[in-house]
Amino acid sequence: MAVPIPSISHVQITPDERTARKISKRNLEKAVVALSEDGVVVLDSAVSTDSLDLLNPRMVEEARALRDGPGTWFNYDSKAQNILQHMIPDPEYLLPDVHANPFALDVCKTMMGPKPVLRYHKANTNFPGESRQPVHSDVHYAHPRACFGIAVNIVLIDCSPDNGSTECWPGTHAITRFADQNGMQGIHGHLLEARRKTHGPPVQPVVKKGGIIIRDMRLWHAGMPNHTNDEVRVMLNLIYFADWYRCPMTIQFPKTAEEKTRTLEKQGGFEIAAGYVDDLNHCTLKHTHDFGQDEIREEFGRWHNKVVISS
Repeated sequence: MAVPIPSISHVQITPDERTARKISKRNLEKAVVALSEDGVVVLDSAVSTDSLDLLNPRMVEEARALRDGPGTWFNYDSKAQNILQHMIPDPEYLLPDVHANPFALDVCKTMMGPKPVLRYHKANTNFPGESRQPVHSDVHYAHPRACFGIAVNIVLIDCSPDNGSTECWPGTHAITRFADQNGMQGIHGHLLEARRKTHGPPVQPVVKKGGIIIRDMRLWHAGMPNHTNDEVRVMLNLIYFADWYRCPMTIQFPKTAEEKTRTLEKQGGFEIAAGYVDDLNHCTLKHTHDFGQDEIREEFGRWHNKVVISS
């Protein structure tokens, strides 16, 4: 029996849908079926280029400063040149088609129930390099066997295997368990090999500027090398959780952003788990966090950026 060649489904958001700020029932069906079956789907032309052009120069500037500064959070391994950075929390950078994207939120609500909660507001930024991350799932504890969290990834420029689009293992969200992971080494090698034999190799999607990659948090995936000479690829990572999922994480915003966040909540029909402080410098915020719930905390990795990966 031939091994299937996996692929990632794309749903094209139409001009009429963008004008109405509402995904059609036909396209919503395509998206939720793909997300249910594969754990990942791409919505093309879902974000305005004006919003991305506003965000990208400052995000890249801040990323370069962070990479060259002390205490940089490298995702899994500094050799991969993939860093974690906070998104800009200032009110003028809180954008309806980014933070309250109606198409992504319709998918989240259909998959997880009404009023999803935004608890994560960061970016994975990929600098040119040669190393890759281990294949992993983002949730490091005995998590629920249901869709409880969805990562909404927005690329600020065209994204492809050339500049390190995320490697995805379609369908693994439905079968994976916490025991499948070998600490910060990622998914056990024998499980990866078995999956290749039955379902084929992983996929690195091509996502054009304005596209959104929507991913079930349980999906096996990995950050990949950016093979360009000097292109910095920023990918926003907004994670929405089901209202019933009891994660304590909050996002810090300056008090000047409270009116804007409340407006976004009303526009999108969702909640932002926000805390407001004076004189916030998001570039110096720590990255201590994990995706557990109640008293069940993650068992490794997410809160500790100095883990050494053995070769």
